[in-house]
Amino acid sequence: MAEATVRFFIQRLESVLLRETETFAGLEDQMEMVKGAIKEIGCFYVDRGDDEGDAAFSRLETELKNLVDDLDDQCESLCIQMDQQQGSDRSGLTDCFRTELLKVESRIAKTTHKMRELKNSGTTAGGMGEKSDNKDQSDGVQTELDSIPSEAEKEENEGDQTSVGSSSFPFRLKYNSLPYYLKSCLMYCCIFPENYGIAKGRLIRLLVAEGLILEKAGQIGEDVAEENINDLVSQGMLLVDNASEINGTKLTVSSPYRVFLRESYITAHPDSDFSIQRRTRRILTPDLTKVAEILNNTKPRSLFLFGEQDLSDENWLNFKGAKFLRVLDLEDAKIRKLPDEVGDLIHLAYLGLKNNDIDELPDGIGNLRALQSLDIRWCGDLTELSTEILKLVRLRHLKIYTMGIGKLGSLLTLTGVHAGGEIAGELRKLTQLRRLGVMDVAEENADELYASIMVMQGLLSLSLEAKHTFDQGQLVLRDLFSPPPVLRKLRLEGLLEKIPNWIGSMENLTNLRLGSSHLSENPTSVLQVLPNLEKLNLWHAYDGRQYGKDFCKAGGFPKLEVPLMPLVFSEEWTELEEGALPRLKYLHFHSCSSLRMLPEGLQFVTTVEELVLLPLLDEHEERLKPDGGVENYKIRNIPKITFIPESVVASRFNENSSTPPAPATDEE
Repeated sequence: MAEATVRFFIQRLESVLLRETETFAGLEDQMEMVKGAIKEIGCFYVDRGDDEGDAAFSRLETELKNLVDDLDDQCESLCIQMDQQQGSDRSGLTDCFRTELLKVESRIAKTTHKMRELKNSGTTAGGMGEKSDNKDQSDGVQTELDSIPSEAEKEENEGDQTSVGSSSFPFRLKYNSLPYYLKSCLMYCCIFPENYGIAKGRLIRLLVAEGLILEKAGQIGEDVAEENINDLVSQGMLLVDNASEINGTKLTVSSPYRVFLRESYITAHPDSDFSIQRRTRRILTPDLTKVAEILNNTKPRSLFLFGEQDLSDENWLNFKGAKFLRVLDLEDAKIRKLPDEVGDLIHLAYLGLKNNDIDELPDGIGNLRALQSLDIRWCGDLTELSTEILKLVRLRHLKIYTMGIGKLGSLLTLTGVHAGGEIAGELRKLTQLRRLGVMDVAEENADELYASIMVMQGLLSLSLEAKHTFDQGQLVLRDLFSPPPVLRKLRLEGLLEKIPNWIGSMENLTNLRLGSSHLSENPTSVLQVLPNLEKLNLWHAYDGRQYGKDFCKAGGFPKLEVPLMPLVFSEEWTELEEGALPRLKYLHFHSCSSLRMLPEGLQFVTTVEELVLLPLLDEHEERLKPDGGVENYKIRNIPKITFIPESVVASRFNENSSTPPAPATDEE
């Protein structure tokens, strides 16, 4: 991973030098020389490749990583100190840093000398089979979530992981063939607990904030991150959680890769003999009370807090160690107050506060000049922000709204916006948006809102919600609306009189949700012609009692893989034409307690991998049983079938309970 160490550091350093021009004034030439020397060392590793069995090579790689980490610490410390000083004090800090750079140059010269000796020798003194201790060069994770190998496991695995006969050998071989940026992406995903599915959108933003994306000309970092993730999915190294696909793509690391990749991390359990190494860069902990102690001994760049917390102490953040943080992810922690010190984290690029009990942000939030992502969805009573947010000129992803937001021209993500007032005018200025979510769409604000959306030619994801959606609010759409041409995801929540004609022309649409639409006419006559639609969620979208051939004709829904269809009122689905749904994988029927039969022709859809029926009429269960069920032939070729009989549901819940709420869809 030496190549990743060098290249990602150089990218970060160049970004910091560009952002902090005043801080590094007078040091430009010296910094350029240091950058050049580190690049030269990095080229040695690119030419040679990562030879894990070479002890001398591993020692040299450790030296390089330590050198880069120390220089990273010094650069970021200088930025922090300069932020707190003025005048002559700044000049003194510059002189001190110049002296430190001379020491770095000396270390680089020694490393370069060793590198050339190793290169010229052709062999290494340590021998190709000698093992090296790589603990000091590994990223750290503190967790109680089954990611720590036992002593027995470590003894069993020691010496076996790289042998040809090892069960992990083919996976390790495939991993080693990856380019460095894909290795880094996969290893980063191992931070999260084994059975924890991370939302794809969240992972993309984290990778960009961490600086683990190879910059490409003409592409934004988020697009590159998505390409990397898709590449790992296609190779079977990252797995898509099919159970959550309707609610947004979630990902986990494939078990064989996770097994040996966790050996590349220092794992620490708060109640064990393990200790967190001083150079640990990423920490995950389920215990807020231990954060201050952890930060007192480390300089992490990322801190993830998992699990709900019960803590009255508001001073849990130790600024000494936290000041280097680039990522602070507290999603679902139920924290009641964010420490004021958060406003001093000038390197913070990602602040995740989704689903907490925080009612206000610290006054210093505007000081976070490196912040790219701020997620404050479902965060206590926090429904608006102060004008401090307008100082965050590098903010790219925001999950709430405040007046004047049009000044944040770099925004790529904006959700949780309430239509009305002056918001449409502000949105018109945000021409770079890729993802937009607007609530309370109504007659009085629709025209101006849709005119603003039409300006967003790069918009990929759009969510529109009516006022009072759960009280049968009408979603106002316009026939003359022309959706952005590259739009891939569309979510419409609220009563609809009809499907708008423009939906049928959305050739790039891959993901569509119609929620609480309660249409009287079957919407699929329009939807089935969409050439690239892969996921369809019809949550209470159609109130008809019967589906027939018109649901999907031969060749209809050519790329649809995952439909979710609550059939609250539907009693019968009579027929499915042969040749319909040619790529169907997962068929989900929810609230189908009135459905008496599955469609004739389902047996011809041979691509189905999973069928879900929740709940199912008891008599329909009998019809589907393999031992004599009259409808079993329709589902005989489906590998996985999940259903819960209505009688079981009735025994657990009150039969007069309201319709279960729709699954959450704003996961990314």
